[in-house]
Amino acid sequence: MKELSKNLLATLSGLALVVFPQLVQAESGENAQDAATGSAAGSSAAGTAIGGVSAGTIAAVVAIAAAAAAISDSGSGGGAITPTPTPTPAPTPTPTPTIEEFVTEVVVDIAGTPASTTPGATATRTTGATATRTTGATATRTTGATATRTTSATTTSSQNGQAVSTVGTDPGTGDDLFNVVETYDVVEEFDVQETVDVEEVYTTTETVPAVAASTATATATATREVN
Repeated sequence: MKELSKNLLATLSGLALVVFPQLVQAESGENAQDAATGSAAGSSAAGTAIGGVSAGTIAAVVAIAAAAAAISDSGSGGGAITPTPTPTPAPTPTPTPTIEEFVTEVVVDIAGTPASTTPGATATRTTGATATRTTGATATRTTGATATRTTSATTTSSQNGQAVSTVGTDPGTGDDLFNVVETYDVVEEFDVQETVDVEEVYTTTETVPAVAASTATATATATREVN
């Protein structure tokens, strides 16, 4: 753009230098002819400017120079009018949203459970069998057999030969004296036993019934934006 303005300025300046002398010469010739004939002396004086150049010629040269100067200023940017920039509008402030808290109701799925058994408490039960056990007490019983034993009493009878030896003589009769031999049932001592039913300890089981699947409602607190 600057190069184009310079070329245009040089062209206009060259034209002004070529046209200006021709205009001056034409004006001078007309002024000389008017003076020789001796007519319109007042109009010649009025149309001639300083140095014999008319006002129209001067105006034309001034116009050309002004146009060249304007083109030169616009090309260099020195005399151009800078437009006032349009102010940027201030951004619209973003409105602050209003948040409210509300209670919402939600549906909750409750899963079902199948039937099952769980171990419970322990218990005892009879098995149908029996067993014996000692009670810790003792007792005596006859065995069915018999035995003999000598006592401190005496007799003159030999008791069918059971009294083996004499223990003396009777002072009144002079007979031999023997210890009395007695026969008795043999008695034995034994531990008392009892018969009991056999019991066992076992773990009971508890049956948990099945629970069908269902739904329930619950409330929760939430927030939302309102305009």
